[in-house]
Amino acid sequence: MEDNLPKLSDRKRAILYYAVDNYIKLASPITSLLVQKTTLHDLSTATIRNELNALEAMGYLKQLHTSSGRVPTTMAYRFFVNETLKNTTYSTKDLQDVKAKLFDRTNNLSEIVESISKTISTKTNYPTVFMFDGFENLTVQAIKVVWLIGAQVLVLVETNAGAISNTIQSSGNITKQDCDNASSVFSAIFQGKSISYLSQNMDNFSIGIKETMSKYNEVFKLVLEVLSEYYNHTKSKVSNQGIIKLLESPESSVESAKNILTVLDDSESLKSIMATETENISVDFGDGSDSKLADCAVIKAPLVLDGKKIATFGIIGPERIDYASIAGVLKFVSDELKNKLGKGGKNDT
Repeated sequence: MEDNLPKLSDRKRAILYYAVDNYIKLASPITSLLVQKTTLHDLSTATIRNELNALEAMGYLKQLHTSSGRVPTTMAYRFFVNETLKNTTYSTKDLQDVKAKLFDRTNNLSEIVESISKTISTKTNYPTVFMFDGFENLTVQAIKVVWLIGAQVLVLVETNAGAISNTIQSSGNITKQDCDNASSVFSAIFQGKSISYLSQNMDNFSIGIKETMSKYNEVFKLVLEVLSEYYNHTKSKVSNQGIIKLLESPESSVESAKNILTVLDDSESLKSIMATETENISVDFGDGSDSKLADCAVIKAPLVLDGKKIATFGIIGPERIDYASIAGVLKFVSDELKNKLGKGGKNDT
């Protein structure tokens, strides 16, 4: 996807790519001599200088000061991302530590999400967001309702991405047998169905069990309450571990870091920022609708199971960021999640 960027000749593409790559690595203004010394040895500095002038005129580069070198504009970063993401790869050997920490021998969905957020943030050193923007697409594998002492019940919903569970207070009108019966009925009816189907079809499974429907109805409401509470508390998981990295960036300031933290604490802003329609790694820049993220980039990846998106995760950082390695980490995590969770929500680490 070229984002309607101005067309470039092959030479301009090469110069711009290496110029942005050098700037990301060195944080030094782009000069013809730097580009010639570090990458394009076969071109003269005069030729490179002319091309850099042209790229500046086209809006890809800008000068911070009259006598200084150039730095990339957001348009240049868009071009660089388009080129980089065409062949996103990762080294399995280099990311073995990520694989080891990803599930940490758990099948609890909250713990899996926590692990994903912390692992990515630790590996990339930038704030990480995990957004359950497809929670309703999770597939139910089993429902277990366990009667406890004191009119409490333990609700456990096994999904294709992990288990959701919580202990909740009942009215006291249901018995252990009611819970056992409801578990068997609900599992049989809703196995393989989505959470949205479960929440919308209370009336559809009443045929044949009318005499006990009132008891099932109460148990069912407890199941829905647990799912609702889980979603409201976990719909966006944020790890701020990498905020120090933002402050260390030459382009960042305390103010920009505060802006990012404000956005990370706003569920509606996160929902908008993390929205994506593609099943691939994608990058958005903060030069559009959300001015709080000006000069920032959002690299994100969707989690798709059984053909349906259930979540999106990614990082927020400055425009001068190592897109290739971060995209590689996100792709690795995405592939590992699909591999593990695609086996019915079980993990074998």
